[in-house]
Amino acid sequence: MRTKNWVWVAVTGMVVGVIGWGGFNTLLEATNRMEFCVSCHEMRDNVYAEYQKSPHYLNASGVRATCPDCHVPKDWTHKLIRKAQASGELFHWAIGSVDSREKFVDKRHALAKREWQRMRDSDSRECRNCHSFDAMDFHKQSMKAARAMRDAARAGGTCIDCHKGVAHAMPDVNAEHRKRLAALRETARTTEIKPGDVVYSVEPLSFGLEQPPSDPDSADGQFSAAVALHVLARDGDVLKVRLDGWFREDMTDTVFSQLGRRNTLATLAVAAQEGVVKGDKAVDPDSEEEWTKVRVEAWVKDGRFLSDPAPLWDYAAHINQDACTLCHDARRGEEFTVSRWIGHINSMKRQTELTEAEARMLLSYMQANAKDAR
Repeated sequence: MRTKNWVWVAVTGMVVGVIGWGGFNTLLEATNRMEFCVSCHEMRDNVYAEYQKSPHYLNASGVRATCPDCHVPKDWTHKLIRKAQASGELFHWAIGSVDSREKFVDKRHALAKREWQRMRDSDSRECRNCHSFDAMDFHKQSMKAARAMRDAARAGGTCIDCHKGVAHAMPDVNAEHRKRLAALRETARTTEIKPGDVVYSVEPLSFGLEQPPSDPDSADGQFSAAVALHVLARDGDVLKVRLDGWFREDMTDTVFSQLGRRNTLATLAVAAQEGVVKGDKAVDPDSEEEWTKVRVEAWVKDGRFLSDPAPLWDYAAHINQDACTLCHDARRGEEFTVSRWIGHINSMKRQTELTEAEARMLLSYMQANAKDAR
């Protein structure tokens, strides 16, 4: 009798297990369909509408990549992990984190960065379910595309590094660091400055030899952002400041920070060049060029400075993270020398929507952390 009971228990357990397992799989697959993905208005009215205009939705060959094809792994283990992660997304749906177009746009860059990083961490696993370097006929691609694909294949690149925005609109990748800049401007307006302080300009700042210029065109020169300036005197809302740096041989329109290092501290008009106080000379052992210590004293308007450069470098680091990861991982300053960063930033900035001031701030940040910086 006891044996029969165990048989019934075993059979019942098997039946319940099969039904439970089947139900679990059915539920799992039900949440793995595009209809489920776009069942809420947050997805349907935003990313789904964009996706419908992309080649992944409509193309000549009639092959469609649906939401789970790109965003859910096919293998069992990674699929379960992704589904567990998605519970957080359901929570934010429930509390209405992006239940309006305005909220969605505001969070879009943060959401996109998280998904880009997930794809980068998996080596674009879902992309590679359909696309493969080995299956590409480079001769049927444009010269530019073929070169980029070959370079990526040799370097071990991953799809998402270059192919962001293929199915959805790109977020405003500059919005976040520009908010930080706006906050720094507000802090600068209320920072108390007195003679003897060392201060750092939030943005490139025009100066005058006798008084602050009324406009950039009448300026005697311009200090770069985040440059250390010594406050000598105050006269109402204007400050007299001193900059110490170097001239390179006969290049007297630019003040550099270090002997043999071409990171720009200031640019000078003719009048300012004549008013520079010159000091000792030294020869750069690498280039055998003669450099001269210089001192510039000038007047600037108050309300543009911080007493600590750290928030400025943090702002620059976010420029690097936001603008420079659209095609590759974020670069580190020590990857290049101070001088090589000039050419690298100049060649890359055209691929971004950075302003000239933002590109210069990024250059200063990279040069400050370059492998030969002192």
